Amino acid sequence: MFQLNCFSRSSLLQEMTKIRGFYKTYSINPAGGFYQSVKASGEVLDNAQHHLVSSCRMTTNFARTAMTLGEASDLKTVMHGLDFIETAHRRKDERGYHWFINNGEVTDTDQYCYGYAFLVLTYANALKAGIPSALEGLETVYTQMCEYFWQPKFGLFADQYSLEHGELLTYRGQNANMHACEALISAYEATDEPHFLQQALEIAHNIIVRQTAQTDGHVWEHYTVDWRPDFDYNRDDPKNLYKPWGYQPGHFTEWAKLLLILDTYQPEAWLKERASFLLNTALEKSWDHDEGGMFYGFAPDDSPCDKDKYFWVHAESLAALVIGAAKLDDNFKPYITQLTDYINSAYILPSSGVWWRILGADNQPTDDWIALPGAKCDYHTLGSYFDMLRFTLSD
Repeated sequence: MFQLNCFSRSSLLQEMTKIRGFYKTYSINPAGGFYQSVKASGEVLDNAQHHLVSSCRMTTNFARTAMTLGEASDLKTVMHGLDFIETAHRRKDERGYHWFINNGEVTDTDQYCYGYAFLVLTYANALKAGIPSALEGLETVYTQMCEYFWQPKFGLFADQYSLEHGELLTYRGQNANMHACEALISAYEATDEPHFLQQALEIAHNIIVRQTAQTDGHVWEHYTVDWRPDFDYNRDDPKNLYKPWGYQPGHFTEWAKLLLILDTYQPEAWLKERASFLLNTALEKSWDHDEGGMFYGFAPDDSPCDKDKYFWVHAESLAALVIGAAKLDDNFKPYITQLTDYINSAYILPSSGVWWRILGADNQPTDDWIALPGAKCDYHTLGSYFDMLRFTLSD
């Protein structure tokens, strides 16, 4: 039976090929965009719901397989995805993008920085994959994202802008900024424009150094309008899709990966120091010593606040550990073996290579959804393989 080996280039490529095959077979909607509600069997249960984040992530997935696997036909799929983003998600008045579309109806006119981060990421990856026209889209969405959300006073992005009232909402969060940092790194890679890298570094420093000074080095998710930690926001909703309460070990490790990638382009001592701290803290606080795997969230008192085990946490943690072992020290290698064994036994569907979405504390899948609008589409899975191949197995 196939077993993922994250130190083997051929293993990672084989895994990417299998996941690509699943989505190539079951997710492409000939009428436009992608099917976003797909079961493990490949059955599509809804073809009318389209979330901006999923439209971007699925397009990015095919850009990355085009770059990594050399599948020329994937560029046509990327163009297919970009066309849907521009014709269905983009507002006719060009004031932004629709967050969610259901049967062609739009119910939310607000603009979300989280969505713009993935728009920037999508156009950057399309450009890197070999679609020159994506440069115009990258410039457009980046300019609009900065106009709506960038706050020079804090060196961070706000989260939500009301077109109806012409103002920002008061919530501030680290998650949109983390994905903006990720997107800006990709924009830098695609264009070699230094301002993208410098803004990514500014965001990373402000979240990981300045903001965590208020929380003993830990990355809190939610903040007030003046960027003070809000420890009550979503206290009763630790499973919220984008804004869960509690510390998120998956975000600790995802940030660690981004810091190590930034260090590749502009080495600075704090990047590696903070990456090491975040990796060690995430593993120490979240590992389930009884059943294996990483709990989703932990409270300020270190107790688990959500014992479910999400695929993306394990995918991002694996990439961060592998890159960390290459760039920090070999002490992470035992953790890599432990995590890989768990992933092989609990997450990967051998027939298709896709991962289960969420496991309970007992390591059993909580449902058989492989893709859901705004949620899972193996973006983190493919992204993990993509980054490990680029930064540890590129030769």
